[in-house]
Parts: sequence; structure tokens; C-alpha cells
Amino acid sequence: MKKLLCVCVITVVLGWAGSPLAQDLLLQRGTKELGLSGTLDFEQQSRVVLNISGRFGYFPQTNLEIGGFAEVSSNFNEFSRYGLGGFAEYHLSNWALLQGRAIPYVGADLGLEFVDTSLGEDNAALIFRPRIGLKWFIRDYFAIDTNFFVAVATDDLFPNKKNDLDPYDVGIQLGLRIYFK
Repeated sequence: MKKLLCVCVITVVLGWAGSPLAQDLLLQRGTKELGLSGTLDFEQQSRVVLNISGRFGYFPQTNLEIGGFAEVSSNFNEFSRYGLGGFAEYHLSNWALLQGRAIPYVGADLGLEFVDTSLGEDNAALIFRPRIGLKWFIRDYFAIDTNFFVAVATDDLFPNKKNDLDPYDVGIQLGLRIYFK
């Protein structure tokens, strides 16, 4: 019974996601985007309880988005990191999958991050985080964002090892994106 239910749900979701909608209109000049995401971190060994990022973007031309982000990461015990910065994303609409419902993109974040930790000294650093991802449009104004990132910093910011910080990080970011005019 559970297998049949799973097959039915997957069929409905794929059929729904495969139905053509005009999501290209949302990647047009003048569109705004709000995003909220969290991170699955491949390197991190310290348990982080909160890892959230918010962003606001604007499309100055079709398929090109620029904007700002704010993020915070903490385990409420020995580690807290927060930062602000800007980002750019270029959407590859010509490479769309699932009848135009999944749009690949490349992007990068550039920002200033601060870490407050009991693992060593507190640091502030410039970060650069190139990303490659896919936006899965559920509705023409709503997408699920998945992206792979590699982050590098000018100082030790990321708790990749127990009781130590590193200047790099690797992971997957999952989030929600809402589009409006």
C-alpha cells in the first residue's frame, strides 16, 4: 500500500512539474526575488543547530539576477558566524529541464563574515562562494532552490574539524524562492 501511494504521489508531482507554465516571465527584467535557505555542510563536524540565509534579488536584465544576502550559523554553544554581502546569478533558461520547470544557474556570493567562537580567536573575513544550482519551479512564482557551493575565506571561519576552524567549506544549499513584480 505504501509503495502504491509513493508511486501515485511521484507520478502526480512529476506530471504537475512537467506541465508547461510561463516561468520564463519570472526571470525577466524587473522581477524581484525573496529567498530563504539552509545548508547541508559536507565538511562540518561541529553540530550546527541554526544555519540560515536570507536574500533579496533583482533582475536588471533577463536571466541575470543581482542582490544581497544575510546569513547566520550557530550551535548556540561554542560557535556563531554571521555575515552580509552581495550575490549574482545567471540563469541558463535554454538548458531548462522538465518542460521548462527546472532552470539551471551559476552564481557567486561575495561578502564579509564574522565568527565568534570558543574554538580559537574571533575572526572577520571576506568570503567568496561560487555556486552551481537548479531552481525547481513548483508554481510560476515559487521555486525550490538546490545548489552546490565551495566557499573560501581570507581567514579561518568554518568549523570543518572538531575544535578547529578552516578557511574553506563545501556543501549543498537548499531553499525556497518567491518571485514577484
